[in-house]
Amino acid sequence: MHHSLTGDFTDLTTHTVTYETETTCYVTANGVLAGDATYTYQRLDDEMGICIYRPKEYQGRDDVVLNAMFDFKNMKDRAVLTAGGEPFAVADGDMKEVETPPRP
Repeated sequence: MHHSLTGDFTDLTTHTVTYETETTCYVTANGVLAGDATYTYQRLDDEMGICIYRPKEYQGRDDVVLNAMFDFKNMKDRAVLTAGGEPFAVADGDMKEVETPPRP
């Protein structure tokens, strides 16, 4: 779920992130390519990790950064989303491993 001044981003409420390389990934939602991004990942320990995503475009913006926190113990994914360096939304979701969908 996304929380913003305009509500949830329903087109992305359920999505799959596929990590193609050590620095690139893509997102699919309902079998449709939702976007491409670069990312930086750091696993901190058995319970926590940090992932910084820089999508090429997100909700019509090209300056978005998602600062995500992965909680592996509780399988939660939380992020603060910024555009132009200013916060505009947060994401609070559940994580699970799934089969890699083909790139649309």
